[in-house]
Amino acid sequence: MIKKIQNYTTVLIFLMLVTIGCTNDDDQPNSVNLQNLELTLDENPSNGETIGTIQTEGGSAINFSIVSQSPSGALDVNGSTGELTIANSALFDFETYPTITATVTAENAENSANITINLNNTNEVSGQNLEVTIDENPTNGQVIGSLQTIGNASGFAITDQSPQGAMDIDANTGELTVADASLFDYETNPTLTATVTIVDADDPVTVTVNLENVIEVTAQDLTASVDENPTDGQVLGTLQASGTGTLSFSITSQNPMGAMAIDNATGELTVIDPNLFDFETNPVITADISVTDGEETATATATINLNDVDEVSAQNTDLSIDENPSNGDVVGTLQASGSNLTYAITFQNPAGAFNIDQNTGELSVADETLFDFETNPNMLATISVSNGIQTVSANAFVELNDLNEIGEFKYGGVIFWIDPASNNSSGLVVAVSNQFYSGTWGCTGTLTGATGTAIGTGAANTAAIVSSGCATSGSVVELISNLDLNGYDDWFLPSEDELTEMYTNISIVNATTTANGGQVTTQFHWSSTEINTTAATLVNLTTGAIGGSGKDGNIYFVKPVRAWTDF
Repeated sequence: MIKKIQNYTTVLIFLMLVTIGCTNDDDQPNSVNLQNLELTLDENPSNGETIGTIQTEGGSAINFSIVSQSPSGALDVNGSTGELTIANSALFDFETYPTITATVTAENAENSANITINLNNTNEVSGQNLEVTIDENPTNGQVIGSLQTIGNASGFAITDQSPQGAMDIDANTGELTVADASLFDYETNPTLTATVTIVDADDPVTVTVNLENVIEVTAQDLTASVDENPTDGQVLGTLQASGTGTLSFSITSQNPMGAMAIDNATGELTVIDPNLFDFETNPVITADISVTDGEETATATATINLNDVDEVSAQNTDLSIDENPSNGDVVGTLQASGSNLTYAITFQNPAGAFNIDQNTGELSVADETLFDFETNPNMLATISVSNGIQTVSANAFVELNDLNEIGEFKYGGVIFWIDPASNNSSGLVVAVSNQFYSGTWGCTGTLTGATGTAIGTGAANTAAIVSSGCATSGSVVELISNLDLNGYDDWFLPSEDELTEMYTNISIVNATTTANGGQVTTQFHWSSTEINTTAATLVNLTTGAIGGSGKDGNIYFVKPVRAWTDF
């Protein structure tokens, strides 16, 4: 029993020790408090200057930060140490913010600290430049003006002046007076200057005395800079002049002539010929100007310096293209210069003929049907070229090259075939006549050697027939070989394939024939291609059928043909 009691006692003591140990582990750490800070310092400190440190109670604070301040941006705080520094010294101005406040917190602090900074007003001295205008020829001792200061200025002194000895200054009041009246002569010294130092002021001040010419007319030279390529009437500047009466302005000479005009009453210069304001041609433009009050006259020079700008220029451009192109074919490119140019068609004739690449100025075919030499041999596009600031226009003149076309009336007849290997430079035409040519083919019983059927063999066939003696009287071979029509005497009887090709294009051939006063024939026509000693080939120009007939027994129509070469 005693042993059990001892065991219970041991357990109880152990439990008490554990309880006490646990209670100590749960104790909270000491709380950290921030102390308010109030201090006084002179206004106008320096940026970065340390003004104090936030003090703590109960331990160290971490991660200090400013949560508000007035004025905003005046202070900075070191997040680790709580050190306060000047962030914007311009705000530490007694006249504007005699008191500056801030609220600072820390990450582990139970409260925030209020910061109050009281500024001391210091003696700040500064002076204002003085510029006055007085009549020339004053008297010695005449008051010119007084320097205005901020702060309690304790002394003034002239350290430099031009001309020397012209002015005096009161050391106590800053009042300026005439020291040597003879120097206040407009013709010699229209402007007098002085540099004055002020005790306790950081910077000296400048005194400028402008003399008024009370007797003579005066005019000041004008110098101005303008961008080249101004607009007509643009103001360049106004000539400054003075006198006792009403002044009148006039340009006596200028270079280049005719560039500028001047307002007779005000002296305002304006542009009258913008084309002369070109940097590359006339970088400097000048004018001699006369100013008069009716009795006295003064002269001045206006000098206008041109600024070179990124110019846009475009030239009228002559282009050419063969008629009958395809949509999208390139016609050519407008000649223009400048940077970042864009192009647009503002007018074209005929309308809708062209497209233009807005970035390159390349013209292309928009409507191929309009590119027909017989309808529009000369075409035009007016193009606007711009760099976003300046815009100019130029014309693209497009001349169509006349191509030989099926159905055209040329070379004594109607073109019905163009040699595809000739680059449009040779082919065959059929005669246009208001009379029908007909008769027998020629002699019979003879092989003439006129066996060619292909296109291009008709002339040789005809020559073979004539050489064989078969151009009998009244035959179509005799008629055609001796034909002199429309200024040409080299007509021949077409071969079989030549007539077939004519039939292929018969609609347009007949239309052109009729339009040019000729008569249309139909049905079978003689070819120059012989079949044998007694027969030759016929081609039906109504149906395209090919047949044959006796050389000397039947009468059929014939179409005179000649070959052309367009050199």
